[in-house]
Amino acid sequence: MNFDFKITTWERVNVDADQEQDVLEAIKNGTITSSSDIFDFLADKGDANVECNTMLEVDEQMTVEENNGSSTIEVINDTKTIYKNGI
Repeated sequence: MNFDFKITTWERVNVDADQEQDVLEAIKNGTITSSSDIFDFLADKGDANVECNTMLEVDEQMTVEENNGSSTIEVINDTKTIYKNGI
């Protein structure tokens, strides 16, 4: 049986110094909205030297309200969900 809990966390992304301003501008104008967008953005420019780390020390349990009513806790037995705390 699996007991699954949905969490929120942060990712920290590092790029080469000569790419920082381009990435910052793309974030400000909405071109980049996720960490994976940075990889795509820089790959399109021909240089995707990117380091991405999940910051595990800042994980927080997500509430059902934060998840728009969807479950944040699920219990799964084999492949069948036998309990969830949301819709």
